[in-house]
Amino acid sequence: MDTMQSLLEKDKERFLHSAAAARSSKETVRCVEEEFGRLLRFYNEQQENDELKKTAMFLIEAYSASAGLLDCDGESVIWSKSQYRPGISKPKRSAWGWILFLLAIALLAGAGAVFYYLTDILPLDQMKIIAFSLIGAAALFLFLAGLLFSKKKTENKEELYAETIPSPEKTYHVLLNCVLKMDRILEEEGNRLLLEEKKALLDEKEGMKKEEIRLYSSLLESAYAQGDEEYARQMISDLKFYLHKRKIEVIDYDGNNARLFEKMPGAGVSTLKPALLMGEEVLAKGLATGE
Repeated sequence: MDTMQSLLEKDKERFLHSAAAARSSKETVRCVEEEFGRLLRFYNEQQENDELKKTAMFLIEAYSASAGLLDCDGESVIWSKSQYRPGISKPKRSAWGWILFLLAIALLAGAGAVFYYLTDILPLDQMKIIAFSLIGAAALFLFLAGLLFSKKKTENKEELYAETIPSPEKTYHVLLNCVLKMDRILEEEGNRLLLEEKKALLDEKEGMKKEEIRLYSSLLESAYAQGDEEYARQMISDLKFYLHKRKIEVIDYDGNNARLFEKMPGAGVSTLKPALLMGEEVLAKGLATGE
């Protein structure tokens, strides 16, 4: 019987082809969920134990729910190198800047005019006071105009969005790791069920009293003695079905299982009383004729 690992390895090429066609994490998750579904279907087709089928289903459901973790990558943003080279932007010239600039020029011209035209009219000290006042005011206006005209440094930023495509090989190895864990759990569950079955078999054998065994053996002997009577065949069928449910098999003589029967002379090979067998233990020997 194939394990989950061997089933996945058989389906590896198909899965890698499907995963390679996925262009996003969301599509990759869909491929993984689909593969889990295929593995469960393949496993159930060859598994006869209902308990192991149920365990496999629970495991597949759990891992399928976890497949969404593959789709947890956030938005990928790449910043260009221009982010680290501040650029310079040239804003529009301000009207107030021009006004202050022209006033400064006018004040400087006025300071020059004071020295040129008022030298003979005003005392030298007064001329100096007026001229330096005009020059100081012109300097202030020039400074303010310069602030309004100054170039502003701005940070050039450019956003580039990158598409993240999961690797099919990496996804396959993640999937393989999952099925290895599932195989281990299923193996442990299978061993546990086998032990429980053996224990139930022992309990059943201990619960079957010797008196009951003799009774069923006698009933079968009586039914076999009736030959081909309809009610005898029905009784044999009912007894075999009932004993089978209790893990007891009704064995007819076929010439190769003489150890299960006591022999008596007679023509031909026939079963007079079938043997009762539980596992490898003979509960009641049968009676047969012939070689």
